Amino acid sequence: KKPFWPRNRVKIAKKEKNRRRNVMLSHTLKPKNAVMILNELVKGTSYVVEEIPIKFDGNSFKATVSYEEQDHVGFGRTKMHAKNSAAEKALKHFVKTHKDEEGNEKMDLTELPWQHVISFALFKLFCSWDEDEQKASKKMPANPELINPLMLVNQMLPQAHFEEIDKTGVPPNIVFSFRCIVGEDSFIGSGPNKKAAKRMAAYGACHRVLGVIYPP
Repeated sequence: KKPFWPRNRVKIAKKEKNRRRNVMLSHTLKPKNAVMILNELVKGTSYVVEEIPIKFDGNSFKATVSYEEQDHVGFGRTKMHAKNSAAEKALKHFVKTHKDEEGNEKMDLTELPWQHVISFALFKLFCSWDEDEQKASKKMPANPELINPLMLVNQMLPQAHFEEIDKTGVPPNIVFSFRCIVGEDSFIGSGPNKKAAKRMAAYGACHRVLGVIYPP
């Protein structure tokens, strides 16, 4: 027979409770970009991405996503940046025109997919932490295409850094390869010496990130 008196429950320490809660939240609330969130909320989304002439702000790609017969357009320096921009606009439209099961528009906050909203908010928060570092530090000088790209990168993109990724051949025919990393973007250049390789990588960074158009 079971004893008639209740068993003493094991008391869980506050620190352990917090740890368990954090583990649970880490599984349910993960940072997700706009493309991931939109794909989860709206099944079958597709994007049309096209390259555009380099604009002053450095954007090179245009992405279009359709939702409820409305096109949402975004621009970005990479295809993924453009898709995220378009998806974010579609998400705003989704929240504003969220409908109930009968097709009626509603603004009941309790019915919004808060898990997705919070996941996207976390993603935006983490991205904003280094937002200032991603921006150019100074005003673009006149005729930037005439300036040594290494000097231009050091002046306008102080957060950029270079790393050697390859070295092939034997002296005197050695080819160096360097990568220029600017935020989430990277640009590779090769040359007969380290300075030339870094310069070629800097050309790519200036062209794509700063929007510098070099003569053919």
